[in-house]
Amino acid sequence: MASLTSFIDQILPGTPHWLDATIAAVLGSVIVFTVVLTIGGLFTFVFRRIFARMGNRSGPNRVGPNGWFQFLADGLKLISKEDVRPARADRLAWGLAAYVAVAFTVVAWAPIPWSEDIYFTNIGTGVLFILALSAVAPLGEMLAGWGSNNKYSLYGGIRAAALDVSYEIPLLFAVGSVILITGSLATQDIVTEQAGLWFIVPQLLGFVIFFITGLAKAGLVPTDLAEAESELVAGFTTEYSGMRFGMLFVVLFSNVFFISALTTMLYLGGWQAPFVEWVPFLGGFLGPVTGLFWFVLKAGLVSFVVFWVWTTLPRVRVDQYLNVAWKIILPLSILNFVGTAVMVRTGVLG
Repeated sequence: MASLTSFIDQILPGTPHWLDATIAAVLGSVIVFTVVLTIGGLFTFVFRRIFARMGNRSGPNRVGPNGWFQFLADGLKLISKEDVRPARADRLAWGLAAYVAVAFTVVAWAPIPWSEDIYFTNIGTGVLFILALSAVAPLGEMLAGWGSNNKYSLYGGIRAAALDVSYEIPLLFAVGSVILITGSLATQDIVTEQAGLWFIVPQLLGFVIFFITGLAKAGLVPTDLAEAESELVAGFTTEYSGMRFGMLFVVLFSNVFFISALTTMLYLGGWQAPFVEWVPFLGGFLGPVTGLFWFVLKAGLVSFVVFWVWTTLPRVRVDQYLNVAWKIILPLSILNFVGTAVMVRTGVLG
């Protein structure tokens, strides 16, 4: 944000600093919002093509070359749909749910470092900021479930609350183990510390825990229990139509890349090039965008694995996931955290 403020100050000389900062904040917010929604829209197309390929059937292939404009057609369709609110819905909760889900999800992207020089903000407590904002996002699902005045939606909201408590704790322990190694909450510092060794090696257990809980956090199969269309019609989104439903839908798919980006940042070296010790050329073969290339490539590969899991595994029962979360994942996350603390204290890590 400081660089953007300086840039605006250069093109608008003589303006007060507070005005430059305000313009930079507005412009940065628009850029983040555009990036998140664009990725979410594109991923609706990517998922359907991957799902079709793995299911040996045709995916979207008629709108544009090979169906590439299908997500734009879906957006236009949703914009043209009537926005219908149930007669007995709680007006405040029902109307606020989509805004809460979208706003907090989008803002949580801000500290993610796309490369050494490309990021929206580089605050010293970036990881804490991401976790805090992403923890508020499920509140939108709860508001939607309660405000819809529909038993299926309400049950979906209750499931969202139960899952939020269940996965958030082991996820925090997994991230805390990484913070113990780096000694910093800054996202750039976490990536920089992986220059010699990606954290997936010493934190393999933490990586597995983070990936499993991350799927639940994003509301993805096999842990999309707050939506669960085979059980709850469409869960907390049942009573939404038009662009309200479209925004909730796009948030779901943008969460795929969000979780993949966090996994890349925490465990896969972020924008660091692989094998750079043996092939130094990989660290700069695209000039200033080399880091961006590697970050997007890694996050894209993780996203493919997420879609692979989505199309392969059946949805688990809510009681099964809660049992596994509390009886297996939570103890393992605590064990991993304590073990990491011991290794950092003894100098084995960090």
